[in-house]
Amino acid sequence: MGSIQDLKLGIFLRFDRMGVLEDDLNAIEACASTAEIRQVFQRIIEDYGFCSFGFMDASHPWEDEPLLVSTHVPAWIDTYRAENFISTDPCLAVARRTNLPFHWGSVPLPPVTGKRKPGAVKTMEAVRDFGINQGLTIPVHYNDALGRRYSSVCALFWKDPVQKFFANLRYNGVQLHVILIYLAQKVIDLYAVETMGSKRTDYFAELRTSPLTDREKEVLKWAGMGKTSDETAMILSVSRKTVEAHIKSAMLKLGANNKTQATVQAVYRGLINI
Repeated sequence: MGSIQDLKLGIFLRFDRMGVLEDDLNAIEACASTAEIRQVFQRIIEDYGFCSFGFMDASHPWEDEPLLVSTHVPAWIDTYRAENFISTDPCLAVARRTNLPFHWGSVPLPPVTGKRKPGAVKTMEAVRDFGINQGLTIPVHYNDALGRRYSSVCALFWKDPVQKFFANLRYNGVQLHVILIYLAQKVIDLYAVETMGSKRTDYFAELRTSPLTDREKEVLKWAGMGKTSDETAMILSVSRKTVEAHIKSAMLKLGANNKTQATVQAVYRGLINI
């Protein structure tokens, strides 16, 4: 539970985290279109104190107008496109090189040495002009069931005082990361259905015959329930090295970059239940 100071800040604490996480993932899974997922995810992030979001498929850096699902004000989206911020956005540049979530204040900006401001500085000043005080960017890099590589970026916009943002992030950062990994795969899946007429069952039929061994499923399931490698080793009566070997093997089979991503992909593809 949070400190008295955190409670005074009005932090959006999730006390029944596992149950809430399951509800959020089920709500995303039930979406049948990108329009529906826009509404559902907006409700989810508002529960965490964010005002809006922008999800972008960044798999192809050369695209001027990539897939975008957003609930931010249209004026910001128009400005972002008109000013060509996609080519100067410092958060997007960082997101392409990392798997870890980061807040905007951690992104280094180039110094302003003359009258002309660098594009990265102009981008961040512009978003503040729209009343955004801070934000969280969550990159997701993964392979789909057909082996295709995707890089997605989701930005969560925060209007409240910055102090509340950091306190909230301490409590909910991991949960938001899990939800965003799940969301990314769902959006790409739905977009394929809407634009190419593909069916989700075509994508995942082979994977649902189970590329994972029973033991790999077990270690991912315990990881998804918040257990460390040491705790999982005790539960399964094996060594920590054995647990980590199974996790590494599962990550390789699922095309995941880390344990969290592997666990979420396994849940998404129906290979494990949490």
